[in-house]
Amino acid sequence: MFSTYKYLFTLLLSFSFFQHADTFFLNIQFGKPFSIVNKEINKKINYNLQEHDIDIIKKINGFYGMIGPDVNTSTVSNLYDLFTGDGNIQGIFFDNGELTYIKNFIRTEKLLYEEINGKIPNHWLITFLFMVLEKTGLLPNVMGMANTAIMNIENKTYALFERDLPYLLDIDYNKKIINTVKKVNIKGLSHFSGHSKYINNKIETIDYHILTKSIDYFQLNKSFDVLNKKAIYMENLPITHDFIMVNENIVLTDSPFSFHIDDITNIKVPIKFDNKKSTNIHVINKTDFSINKFISNESFYIFHYADLIDSEKYIDIYASIYEEVNFSKLSINGKYRKISINKLTKEVKIIKNELLENFNLDFPIKYKNKIILRNIYNNAINGFVVCENLYIKHILFLKDKFICGEPAITEIDNIPYLISFGYNSVNSYLIIIDIENYKIIEIPLNVNVNIGFHSIFTKQ
Repeated sequence: MFSTYKYLFTLLLSFSFFQHADTFFLNIQFGKPFSIVNKEINKKINYNLQEHDIDIIKKINGFYGMIGPDVNTSTVSNLYDLFTGDGNIQGIFFDNGELTYIKNFIRTEKLLYEEINGKIPNHWLITFLFMVLEKTGLLPNVMGMANTAIMNIENKTYALFERDLPYLLDIDYNKKIINTVKKVNIKGLSHFSGHSKYINNKIETIDYHILTKSIDYFQLNKSFDVLNKKAIYMENLPITHDFIMVNENIVLTDSPFSFHIDDITNIKVPIKFDNKKSTNIHVINKTDFSINKFISNESFYIFHYADLIDSEKYIDIYASIYEEVNFSKLSINGKYRKISINKLTKEVKIIKNELLENFNLDFPIKYKNKIILRNIYNNAINGFVVCENLYIKHILFLKDKFICGEPAITEIDNIPYLISFGYNSVNSYLIIIDIENYKIIEIPLNVNVNIGFHSIFTKQ
């Protein structure tokens, strides 16, 4: 261990300054410079389909983009490393039947810094150093990945990651390319949730603070000016990935996370989920910012919410619930359930459909009264389960392929279609699914499509 610290100290002794935009960063040489453009792809896709399927492809005009981390899935062994790969968008431009596949990296301050100085070592001391000096402006945000979600606001597109600020993208439909325009600095805001919302001409987002055990809820206009802010204090460490809103209420869950270090040489993720403690649910009124707290008798964590129904007596939350969370491991098991809160008695019940308990479900997509969830089997996405409330409407598992990440929905002649990427041991594929009749169109891409998180479809 001493030799490791000696190596790190030596790195710090040799530095210069690197200028990015209007910022001067401290240069620390970690390795060989590289050019990320060498990992990017722009390729026209040729395909042979039946005439009916070609007609469907011709009616899709726009861009399907899936954002995710640049990681080697065969070597990633824990959720932390999976969540912290550099953000890249893999997508398809649809142009009157012409398909163009693209893989493009978001030019974050971290990535631009690494192109000059080499890859930053994945060591907790280096991470801590960057986190401290980032506050002074001497180093870029080492957690600036831009790998979680893509958000569209008034025809402007942004790449998001919850421990950084948004990056504005230029999706050029004519040239079939994507460019990173800039990082959007927001006065009074350090981090911008990967699950921010844009509703009624307002951006709504959150930023969580580990040391103060608090979450800041923000309302902003489309120019990213802060309109309102409310601090909500939690009992536990607020590792809050998503939130949900309905009417005038915003719902946040306070899950039992705490600091915990087993081994001083391995403190990359010094956080533990205590399944013997209860999860609290906070309901915040967005008008007067009053807070109602509801205590569950069970411990659980929510990565993604599917739906929320707010009636006179009940708040019903539909979500994938995790009874165990360990960021030091890769395995996760999400159960799609309903959390029913009685507003009068404050009782919290978790309601299950035993048939759904057989699946590992998350990444819900809402379309009208349906919720479409991806299912994990043997650490791979083997298809989708379509639900209405807690009732299963359809199960669609692929026979010989797996899904890369979240699909997006577009309508063709008033029929909804899922657009996604898939893969098997032979090839990667563009997969388009009619979710009324569940007919599948598959187009081989002859490129290697990696995993992704969330996605978007934008019309040209």
